[in-house]
Amino acid sequence: MLGLSALMFAVGGSAASEPLEKPVSGPKLLCFKYSTFLLLEGELVTAMSGGPEAISLTVEGPLGTYEVAESEIFAPTAGTRRQVFSTGSTHVYRVAGKRPRYTVYGPTNFSDGKDQLVVWLSGSVLKGTISDEVIYRRLNVRNTDAATVKCEHKFTYSWGSWGL
Repeated sequence: MLGLSALMFAVGGSAASEPLEKPVSGPKLLCFKYSTFLLLEGELVTAMSGGPEAISLTVEGPLGTYEVAESEIFAPTAGTRRQVFSTGSTHVYRVAGKRPRYTVYGPTNFSDGKDQLVVWLSGSVLKGTISDEVIYRRLNVRNTDAATVKCEHKFTYSWGSWGL
């Protein structure tokens, strides 16, 4: 995932994904610090990596594998990007490059109502076509504390701890 390895190195965390003791299976609403993601039936969260300012999950499903990463310090993408989806205050962009990747922006409680890059979506299942919509449409950036959302599973990160 672009930037996550460098991010983990920069903050002293480990960029290697750790297998979860028990995979998280869908359907479930997953919460992160600033966003939510709907895990579908037949999908499993099989690995997690993180540090004080980011977390990344590996999701395996019937169509393939992809990664969802959230951070409060992702730098805005350089180069060409094209908006492919928008709902409410969540905006998804396809990032130009050899492999299809997506960035997800929205206002957060630390961005004074301005759009902030919060989520990177990448992985072998992504094709850069409308078929990717079945994944990125399930992401939602929240301008409120994710703790106020009724989630079935929470993945958090902070300077104090990260994980489940």
